[in-house]
Amino acid sequence: MGKIRTFTDLGFNILRAKVIKKRQPVFLSLFITNKCNLRCKYCFVIDDTVPKDILNAEYSKKEVFEIVDEFYEMGTRMIFMLGGEPLVHKDIREIVNYIVNKGIYLHLITNGTLLEKKLDDIRNAHVVCVSLDGVGDKNDDLRGQGVFNRVVGGIKAAVNAGIPCRIHAVLTRKNLKDIRSLAGLARDLKISLTISPPNFLGETNLPFLRITREEYKEFWKEYLDMYKAGLPIANSPEAIVKCLEWPTDYHRYIKVGERFDNYKPIFCLNGYTYAALGAEGTMYNCINRGCLNGPNIKEIGIKKAWDILLDWRKDCVSCASINCIETAMMLNFHLATLFRGYKFHSGF
Repeated sequence: MGKIRTFTDLGFNILRAKVIKKRQPVFLSLFITNKCNLRCKYCFVIDDTVPKDILNAEYSKKEVFEIVDEFYEMGTRMIFMLGGEPLVHKDIREIVNYIVNKGIYLHLITNGTLLEKKLDDIRNAHVVCVSLDGVGDKNDDLRGQGVFNRVVGGIKAAVNAGIPCRIHAVLTRKNLKDIRSLAGLARDLKISLTISPPNFLGETNLPFLRITREEYKEFWKEYLDMYKAGLPIANSPEAIVKCLEWPTDYHRYIKVGERFDNYKPIFCLNGYTYAALGAEGTMYNCINRGCLNGPNIKEIGIKKAWDILLDWRKDCVSCASINCIETAMMLNFHLATLFRGYKFHSGF
C-alpha cells in the first residue's frame, strides 16, 4: 500500500477513535525480540534480575504475522517496532514487508549498528529511528566502544538509500549537557533529533541516571533554545514547554484528582489509543509504568488483554516523559503539535 494511502488510513483511524470515543489501539509498540547485540548500560538486557526466559524472548515470524493481523482488525495503523534489537531477528525482512504491505505505518527503532548490513531488509520501513546518545565517546561510554562510528555509517547509508531517519537520544547525566553537539550532528546528517528521559518512573540506584529536578529544568530550557535556534529538533516546542513547566518531581506521575497551580496536564491516552506488547507476551500501557505491568496475551489472548488494559493505569493522568506528553497532545488534537507530527511522519 502506498505511503500516502497508509498515512491517510492512519489519520482516519485516529479521527474515528476520537469522534466515536471508542478505545482502539491505533498505535502499537511491538517488541519482536528481547535479544540484542549491544549491552547499553541503562538497558534491561544487562539486568541480572531479569529472568533468562524474558531476556531471550522472541516472536516467530508466524506469531508476528498473527499479532499484526489481529491488531489491524482492532484498528492499529501505526507500529513502532522495537527490541532488544529488531534487526537481529532472522526474519526481519519478511516482518517489515508484511507490516508495510498490510497498510500499517511502520516506525522501526534500532541501535543502528546493523543498519548498513541490513539495509535491503528494512528499506520499506516508513521511518527509521536510530538510537544515539552523544557524539564519539559520549555515546560509546554508554553503548560500547566503536558503536558511534558504526551507527553514523549506518545512518549515512540509510539516508543515501532514501530512507527517512531520525536520531533519538536517552538523557543521562553523561550527555545532559552535550545534546547540542548531537543536534549539530543531526543537522550535518540532514536528519532530525528527538530525545527522551530514561524509561522509568521513580528513583534509580544508577548514579548516571539520577538527574535532579533542577538539572531537568535547565536542560529543557536549553533544549527549547536549540529549537528556537533552528537546530533540527523534531520534538514540538509545545511539548518541550510542558516538560519545562512540569510542576512536581520528574520521577513521578500526576494522579487523578491532583491539582497544581499554573499547570494543566495533558491527559495521557496510553491504554485508550495505544498499547505496547513485549516479546514475552505482556501487554502494557506505558514503558514508564513497567514492561511487565499488564496482562499476558499468551494467557488470555490479545482482545481480552486490550479490554482489561486500563485496569493497570486507573490513577494515571500524565508523566514527565516528552514522548507521552507529545503523543497525548497530538491525540487530544492540539493543532500545532498535530501539524508538526503530521509533517514529520508524512515527509510532506
